[in-house]
Amino acid sequence: MSGCDTTSALFNYGKMKFVQTLKNNPDLLKVTEIFKNPDITPEAVVDAWNHFLLALYGYPISASDTPSLNNVRYKCYMKSSFNRSSNMASLPPTEAAAHQHSLRVYHQIQYWLHNKKRPEDWS
Repeated sequence: MSGCDTTSALFNYGKMKFVQTLKNNPDLLKVTEIFKNPDITPEAVVDAWNHFLLALYGYPISASDTPSLNNVRYKCYMKSSFNRSSNMASLPPTEAAAHQHSLRVYHQIQYWLHNKKRPEDWS
């Protein structure tokens, strides 16, 4: 999820930030289980990853009015645009980029678990 030799990574978000997010949000452990499930749908993978990203960027996932990833990206942009040293690479990914990333991560995990998946279905 946080990047390796065969999947992309989020700028400035290392493995420790992912671990800390999981510690602070025990409900997110269900997300990691989804990535291990060989029979899950692509939609469920994308949805789970988006929930994790919202928590990673500091937005509560239990709220009934959970914002979209694109809205969070916009809010982060607006907040950082007033900062002289803002870096566009530190913004959350777009929903489209997160979609592709989640499918690639899922495919990679399934490969490691020796579950054969067609790459064209998952990346």
